[in-house]
Amino acid sequence: MMKKFKLFSNAQKEEQWLNMMLQKGWQLKRVNAFHVYTFEKTSNKEQILRLDCQSFTSEQKFQEYKAFFEDFGWMHVGGSRFSTLQYWLNPTDKEDSLFSDHSSIEHYFQRLSKIYGAYSCFALFITFCVFQNSAQFINLKEAYFTPGLWDKNGFDFWSAFFFETPFAITRFGSPWLMLIFGLVSLNMYFKYKREISKLL
Repeated sequence: MMKKFKLFSNAQKEEQWLNMMLQKGWQLKRVNAFHVYTFEKTSNKEQILRLDCQSFTSEQKFQEYKAFFEDFGWMHVGGSRFSTLQYWLNPTDKEDSLFSDHSSIEHYFQRLSKIYGAYSCFALFITFCVFQNSAQFINLKEAYFTPGLWDKNGFDFWSAFFFETPFAITRFGSPWLMLIFGLVSLNMYFKYKREISKLL
């Protein structure tokens, strides 16, 4: 067994990476909500792994969805009723696509664009709200809340400074990370919209 942590903003690149791991002899066994991928050794490099984007209104719908693809020989190796992506492995490579026609591919990209559109709206809205109190996010010194910190000297200063620095960096960096996440998600939203337009 081997575990890897990896973040992706692009489902297609994630799929490519997982298939590259297959070619190296590592088959995806499962993936959790924290993007920790568990692989196991395999000698079958003729397999193919595909990702799908779905949402389910009930556990029954989720089970019906899995049963549908399993009837065609696909193995569900990752994803839950509440996750954005579902991970499917075809051990025989008889059919290398989850999508049977042009329309189903279009719907796949539409679902991805909706997900990333929602992510970008949420992240950019939160960033806008947080940046209303902008001082501590532009000047790192403002993110230190210890009273009179900058007037202290010697041991008192350094002990207070080192104690609060992790909290200050978190206060200062969190909205910037949220902004980056929002912009990346917005970029992916437009990317999948372009993919849809190519299919029309």
